[in-house]
Amino acid sequence: MKRVGNIWQDAVSIENGVAAVIDGTRNKRGNREVQCLLYTDKGHWRQINPDKAREYVEPICEELSKKEWKHAKPRYKKQFCRNRTSGKGKWRDIYVPNLKDHIVAHMIIRASMKAFTRGMHPNCCGSVPGRGIKHILKNVERWFREDLTCRYFVKLDIRKFFDNIDGDILKAVFRTKIKDKDILWALDQIVDSAPVACPVGYYTSPWFANLYLEKLDWHIVQDLYKVRRGERIPYVRHYLRYADDMLLIGTSKSDLRKAVRDIKEYLHEHFGLEIKPEWEIKKIGKHEFLNGEWKMKPGTYWCDIGGYKFCKDATIMRDGIFLGSRRLAKKIYKQGYATGHQLKGMMSEIGWAKHCDSYTFFENDIKPYIHIKKARRLIGDVDKERKRRTDKTVTV
Repeated sequence: MKRVGNIWQDAVSIENGVAAVIDGTRNKRGNREVQCLLYTDKGHWRQINPDKAREYVEPICEELSKKEWKHAKPRYKKQFCRNRTSGKGKWRDIYVPNLKDHIVAHMIIRASMKAFTRGMHPNCCGSVPGRGIKHILKNVERWFREDLTCRYFVKLDIRKFFDNIDGDILKAVFRTKIKDKDILWALDQIVDSAPVACPVGYYTSPWFANLYLEKLDWHIVQDLYKVRRGERIPYVRHYLRYADDMLLIGTSKSDLRKAVRDIKEYLHEHFGLEIKPEWEIKKIGKHEFLNGEWKMKPGTYWCDIGGYKFCKDATIMRDGIFLGSRRLAKKIYKQGYATGHQLKGMMSEIGWAKHCDSYTFFENDIKPYIHIKKARRLIGDVDKERKRRTDKTVTV
């Protein structure tokens, strides 16, 4: 594959820096450093002022051009991260870079995005523009409902993936994609700035992780097959990866078992990674009418990925999202009022139900407790009041 070069000047340009500031601070407008870059007039509430952003990135671009920039040591913290889609969580080691290094990371990724996405598997999801939850929803539904040969599936998860990424292997992967030495210098600086190559908390880590497993994606799709009567029959009929979670769909248990065995050997040999032992090959679920009601056919199971649960004839929300939505709706109803944060959370939960077969859930567990139109109007009023208070504080 032809490598990408001559992207350093685009990376260190003022225009790229301003765009990186706007994108990189989108959810950080409460940060004190970021507030210095906002408009002060009432017509542009919580928006980045391009003139101030330009003044901020000019010295950064100059440092990068002269190669005087060095990634500072990130701030470490141990944080309990709750999985929004499952309702569960675990303690994670978080490394938080300062604002300047965060903006530089955005500048480098914006310039290198063409190189990173070239050759990427089309069903590599997570942190890739246009390949989010909706991409997973559309593809898995299509595979389960239209491809009648799909009967079994298996989900694989890599053990402590981000903590066990090898920095030397990652740098070698960079050099198979990019030939610009200046960009490679900046990428190496980011990799060497923390105790692990892809620390949780860096903007670059999901991109590096997808790049790291790109060879595995194509190995699963192209190299795992059997030959019957001169025809190549793949072990894996459909494949999708969301970060370090892999979904393999096949026509038989034996084919998927061979694929899993090969994937485990490939990961251990090339990357030194291991698959969690909790994997299990299951038959794709399907409903049947029993005793006057529709029930899941015995011996078949839901496929749980991306916040949704899939079967041959239905798609529903994951249990954690379902329970969280119902509890939040009842809590708002009992207390008789709702904060702006609760209302926005409720609208977000309703958004999950909108794209699946959850109409009964919406009618029975949400609609009796929440007035949707009123909630949307109140969210607008809360935002307007916050804007008014902010403008008043700024003008004073």
